[in-house]
Amino acid sequence: MKSNIEILLGEWGAWKRGENRTSLGYPDQSAFQRMRVDGQRRADPHALMVDDDLRQLDSHIGYLFPEARVVIVAHYVWVGPVKAKLDRVHMTRTRYYDLLDMAHRQLGHWMGDNYMIEGVVREQNILSGHVA
Repeated sequence: MKSNIEILLGEWGAWKRGENRTSLGYPDQSAFQRMRVDGQRRADPHALMVDDDLRQLDSHIGYLFPEARVVIVAHYVWVGPVKAKLDRVHMTRTRYYDLLDMAHRQLGHWMGDNYMIEGVVREQNILSGHVA
């Protein structure tokens, strides 16, 4: 079962993949007409609406240390199997998934209560007097 942070990262990856579909650097819409520059006269039904959580997550990803940022981008933005991504980032499978797990936990912590990973962040503190 996916956590809330993994779902949000999936949406973030779709947003990043679709940012510059034409690869020409042109804006999505012309300034004076409500017509898309690439010729479409209607809105794309598969366009992702970017909300405040995605923008906040995007800024938090910039604060991750470089290896974790590369793993997040590889996992959620790049297409293809994990084996191809591992060859591209020059990491072992264990290191890749450890960094991915660490990045999920850190981003969940930075994003707040709704995105914290259960069981890890909200552990009950046991005082030494409570131990039998």
